[in-house]
Amino acid sequence: MIGSGSAAATERDAPVDDADAPDVAPHGAIRVLGPAQRFIEAAVIAVATSTGLYLVGSVYTDAYYGRMSIEVTSLDLSPPFITLQSAHVLESLLEYPSALLFFYLLYRLLTSRIPRLRSWYDRARQRFGRVFLLIVNLVIVSPLVFAAVQAGIDAGISSTSSVLSEVTGLMANLGSLLVFYVIWLSFGPRQVIISQIRERKLIPIVLLFALYMLDALIATANGAAADAELLLTGEADSSIEVVFTRTEEVRDTLPSSGLLLVTARNGNYYVVERQPSPPSGRPVAYVVPFDSVDSARTQRVNEADLALDDLVDEIMDEFATPTAP
Repeated sequence: MIGSGSAAATERDAPVDDADAPDVAPHGAIRVLGPAQRFIEAAVIAVATSTGLYLVGSVYTDAYYGRMSIEVTSLDLSPPFITLQSAHVLESLLEYPSALLFFYLLYRLLTSRIPRLRSWYDRARQRFGRVFLLIVNLVIVSPLVFAAVQAGIDAGISSTSSVLSEVTGLMANLGSLLVFYVIWLSFGPRQVIISQIRERKLIPIVLLFALYMLDALIATANGAAADAELLLTGEADSSIEVVFTRTEEVRDTLPSSGLLLVTARNGNYYVVERQPSPPSGRPVAYVVPFDSVDSARTQRVNEADLALDDLVDEIMDEFATPTAP
């Protein structure tokens, strides 16, 4: 018994052989790789999000100032400012993913609370098979496909810039690929595209994300042009009329009235002639150097909305009013 105990102790104290090391190393590598993989995925998502917001913001600024005949590169806008302009269309950017997430959560909630719906879905899937899956997949991707078709129709009706024409053509190609992929997915593997996304399949993620981003770019350009037209006609809340008093040595070639201030950057005022509604497709803009102006008189075109100011004043009065102990 003493000999067996010594042998057991010797076995416990014996050094681990190198041949046994690989049995432990993979588990340690997995434990290390897990947090590292999550960090890499978070970093990739952050970079893709910031790049996408900057791209949307750059399209917005180019379309907004270009609609008013102002070359955006002359403004020398900073990257944070350009990225911030994506907030103008943030609501429209979130429409499709928000709707997709809403209906998915609604489906999960209803099937968990009402088992009959789940059984009905399973029976319909078994009865109609591939056709039922095709209908489900087409319903999921239909907003993006319809957006691609509508973009092609709009591009054919109205003349667009070369960049938007290329975006529209690429969007049409990706829309066609997405439809063919959905047909193959329904009749081949017989899966729903949501399941493929949850399994992190590369092809459906790339197709949906690329088509969504292209649709966002077109929607951004259209929204920017609409915002610019509101400013051109003086209907925007930020429309400001400006009247310049030029210095004596400068020959005054500006209109005496009807100028709207767009921005002031890099030592220049950027102004545009006010347009009737609907505005001209070729508005006249002026670049006025600071050193050629003796004074500039500005005035809002529309009355300011004082409701928010009154609310802020009331809140500040509540904080400023002393209360009895």
